Formats: sequence, C-alpha cells, structure tokens
Amino acid sequence: MLKKPVFILAILAVIFGSVYFWLATPLKTDFPISPRFDWPDETANYFWSSHYAQTGQLSLAEPLNIVAKNQIHPRSFNVLSDGSLVPGSFLGLILFYGTLAKIFGSGALIYFTPILAILGILAFYGIIKRIFNEKIALLSAILMFFQPAWWYYSVTSMLPNVPFVSLILLSIYLLLKNHHLKLTPLLVSAFFLGLAISIRPAEIIWVAAVYLAVFASLRGRIKFTQLILFLAVMILAILPSLYHQQILYGSYFASGYDQLQPAAQPVCQSCQLVKSFILPFGFHPELIAYNFWTHYLSRLWWFTLVAILGLIAFLVQTSKTKDEIFNYLMLSFFVFIWLIIYYGSWEFTDLLTVHLNTLGLSYVRYWLPLYLLALPFTAIGLLWLINLFKNRWQGLILFLLLAFLFYQSANLVLKDKPDSILPVRERILAYKLNALEVMKLTPTDSVIVTVRKDKVFFPERKVIHTFDALSLNQELTDTLPGLVKIAPVYYYALGQEPILEFTNGLKLEPVKEIGAEILYQVKFSQL
Repeated sequence: MLKKPVFILAILAVIFGSVYFWLATPLKTDFPISPRFDWPDETANYFWSSHYAQTGQLSLAEPLNIVAKNQIHPRSFNVLSDGSLVPGSFLGLILFYGTLAKIFGSGALIYFTPILAILGILAFYGIIKRIFNEKIALLSAILMFFQPAWWYYSVTSMLPNVPFVSLILLSIYLLLKNHHLKLTPLLVSAFFLGLAISIRPAEIIWVAAVYLAVFASLRGRIKFTQLILFLAVMILAILPSLYHQQILYGSYFASGYDQLQPAAQPVCQSCQLVKSFILPFGFHPELIAYNFWTHYLSRLWWFTLVAILGLIAFLVQTSKTKDEIFNYLMLSFFVFIWLIIYYGSWEFTDLLTVHLNTLGLSYVRYWLPLYLLALPFTAIGLLWLINLFKNRWQGLILFLLLAFLFYQSANLVLKDKPDSILPVRERILAYKLNALEVMKLTPTDSVIVTVRKDKVFFPERKVIHTFDALSLNQELTDTLPGLVKIAPVYYYALGQEPILEFTNGLKLEPVKEIGAEILYQVKFSQL
C-alpha cells in the first residue's frame, strides 16, 4: 500500500501533469500549420530538434544568404560563412529532444519538458526527504508544483531551463536514494548529469560544486572505480554535443552563442571559454542588487516572505541541526551568491522586453535553481506559522496558506500579465492566423522582412528580422536591391511605413492590411 505522502504526490502529479500538458498544447486552427512560440529561443529549439529528428543534421543550406549578406535567418539562429543556418544556442537540448522525437515523433516535442518537470518534482521530494524530513519534503514538493517560475517554464516547453534542472535533480536523487550505491543508478545518474551539462554548459561551475558536496557526503559508500565509471559515462553523454560543435563551429568548445562571422581580430578561444564560465557579463554590484530585488525577491513576494520567515525560524532554533541540513544551507548560499553575481551583472538592452515581461524575463529562468533551493525554508516557514495555532486548527490553517500561495501563483502564471500563459496562448493563435493570411499572399520561395515577427512566419517562409522599421535600417535597405532581383521579397510592418520609396531605387507596394499591421511587397523600380 502506498504511504500517504507518496499517495498525495501521485495525485498531485496526475493533476498538475494534466494542467502542464493542457497549457503546453497550442490552441488549434482550422488549417494545419507548424507550432508557433512566443520566444525566439523556443522557435529555434523546436525547429532544430524536429530537423535533427527528421534528417540527423544541424545545419540548413541557404544559398540566398550569399546575396543577402547572411541576413536571412530568424533570431536565435546563427549563420556560417557560407550562409548556412545553424543553431544559435547550446546543442544539448536539441540533440536530446531531437533523439526522443526520432522515437516518439515530432508531435511529442512540446510534451517532453512537462514530463521532466513532474519527474523533477518527485526527485526533489526524495532529495529533501533525505536531507530534512518527510514533512518538509512533502510540503516542498507540493509548493514546487505551483511555484510560479517552475510552473511557467514547465509549460514554456522548448526552453532548456526546466529540463536542465530536472535532470540534475534526477541525477542527485539516484545518488542519494539508497544507502548502498548500486551500479545501475550510478550510471543513469552520470548519464543524466552529462545530458544536463550539455544542455547548459554555462552552469558547470556551480554544478561541479554541488556534485563535489554530494560525493563528499557519499564518502565511505562510493568506491574509486565507481567514481571513475561515473565520470566516464558523464563524459560520454556530453560527447555528442562536442562532436557536433566541432562539425558546425570548427571547435569542440565553441557554441552557437559564439560569434560565427569572421572577426576583424583573431579571437582567443580559450579566453572566450573562460569568460563564458566566469563573469561573462562583468561584475556590477549596483546592477546585481537591483536585478536580484526586482526579478527575484519582490517579483514573487508571497514565496519570498514565507521563505525568509522559514530561514529565520531555522536559524534561531535551539535544537541541533543535522550535518546534511547545514551542508545544504552552505551549498545553497554558495549557489545563490554565484548565480546572483553571474546573471545579476547582465543588463537587458531590449527595453520593450523588460517592459512587457515579468516571469518571461530571462533572469527568472536563469535563477530557477534559486527558487527551488528556497522551497524547504518556505515549507519551514509554513510549519512555523501553523504551529502558532492549536492542533485542531493547524490542518485548516495550512490549507488556507497553501490556497493563498496557489492563488497568487496561478494569477501570475496564467492571466495577470501580458506574458502570462493564457494571454500568450491567445497571442500564439493570432500568430498562426496572421501567418496563414500572409502565406496565402506570398509565394513559397519568398523572403519576408519583419520587425520582431520572424517567429510568426518561419519556417514556412524565409525571414530577415529587424528591430527597427525598414526605412531606419540603412544596412538592410542597402542589401535588399540585390535580393529583390533573385527572389520575391516582402516587408511585414507593424504599422504604416513613413517612407515608401528609397533613394537606392527600392519601393514598397502595399499588399494588404492585417489588423494594424501591413504587408508590403519590396520592389526595385530600376528592374
């Protein structure tokens, strides 16, 4: 018979798993069209995962880029010197999900992350139970189901952060679950860690610190040969990413985030690699403090307040603390400091993104481990609060507190902001309808210049993205005359373009107004 905590988690896993699946499933249209996403990164990850599943390749030839000066590509893609399109990110998620899609089909791609999210929660329960106790572990896992950052990125399913964290949690759980470390869990744990590192190699410093602590806790229970096997399997899991990086970028340690266009000065790859792991954005204390307050502490204040209360209650307790809990606290402190400095020194230059997004800002997903590390202290805070009441009221008070936390979280995740999930689903449906309309008006071999709407028309149409109106992008207007001679070119504007004829002979002919937006055909009057 299932123990009560396991039964509760099983029920919640089914309920929240169903919710995650439903929210990850796009709204349907009457016409078939490939999935659309609100993040350019998701668009890229889905395309390359699907492309890899179907072809086994991570590049796509684009002959028109010879004339277009390598400007034909969506955001989050990169371009080789021969004009070929390649991923603009780390390759681990693409290879992992692409391999799964070979087995289960590309239609399953959007569901891999929700599945990993649920498994990550169950693994988190097992880890926290091992370190704290069953009551704190159960409450932590319950909170994790609707922790806003976790919930949001579990259904924003083609981003790498939840898969990365879930694989780390599963790996650590397998190491800690049995008193005697068995070979199969050890090897699977190593494989999961290798996958996680290939998905987010930039996190390797703090991940290495976590595993050093884990193996220190296992001393006396793990043999030297087991440790060597663990490292060997971990490296084997990373090798596919390194292999493809060498093929695509000419270096085992280059990634899609590196500048692939020929540089004016020789680039020190070792220097670039070291910089990517240690302070890639520099060290800016004032910016760190601002970002941590704005995007971590105050953004989810209802979780923050209870977690701070729980941390204080834990620190002032008079009973002796288990070594495991003390180690967890010290390790959490290190990870907090590292990630706060690492990502807190980064300043968004796209002010529109900052203005429109809350959970959808990258700070939130990069600090996802910090939200989870705080959950045991949130649980302790809840237990401290209910202990203020008589026993017969404690169950009700706990239910009301959880209901309040859930309501606040659901409101933010689902509907409160422009980047909440339900508005995003409606926006993605509008993307599909706009794309269908434009596809009716443009030939299949056309190139569409767009202001931030490349994710709407790709992959059915080739795209050139710009952040400014075409009339303000001198480099692009200088490039288009040559492209217009060999391919149909259109411009999808967010509104009326102030200039319809340019000094280099280009002109814009309105094709159709689509809401407030306008589709133009770009022609060259000298032809």
